Amino acid sequence: MNIEEYTVEIPRKEDTTKSEEPITVWPLVEAALDTVDADPSTRDAARAAMELSDGCVTLVNYLESQAEHVPKMDYRFKVPLIVMATELAEEDNGVTSVYDPEEGYIFFETDEHDFQFDIYKNWTVDWPEVADEVRKGYRWEDVENEVWALDWLMAYLDVPMDDYMVDGDEDEL
Repeated sequence: MNIEEYTVEIPRKEDTTKSEEPITVWPLVEAALDTVDADPSTRDAARAAMELSDGCVTLVNYLESQAEHVPKMDYRFKVPLIVMATELAEEDNGVTSVYDPEEGYIFFETDEHDFQFDIYKNWTVDWPEVADEVRKGYRWEDVENEVWALDWLMAYLDVPMDDYMVDGDEDEL
């Protein structure tokens, strides 16, 4: 799979003016990585993660976790990356997605972690078409995913944690 050329068609609600033309996902992810000033190893991990459905949702989680550290996050990646995750899941069964229209979230269950992403009412996306199932009142235990977001993303590179962690004792040398 060529990650840099992978495209998705986002299903749209009826009577919306948005087109269903294919969108190339990587440039949007790259713009978000630029916004958070991601280092080369994080960018490599992002590319590797995008090859798998659970990696796509892990990447969405990472990018959202970084939003509080930048003045203005570029969120154009979010919907295409979520759609990409559901498309890849048809092949690799790495995630199961549930859309809850009452709560305004799309939930993803993976073998390792569960994620929830907020969905805004003014978006033109046909979420029932994107998700595996629609369930009102979906019960999901809220888990703090932001703390480990980078570690989970880096796992797609199989890089030892010591290779990308910064040692806090460097100032003492």
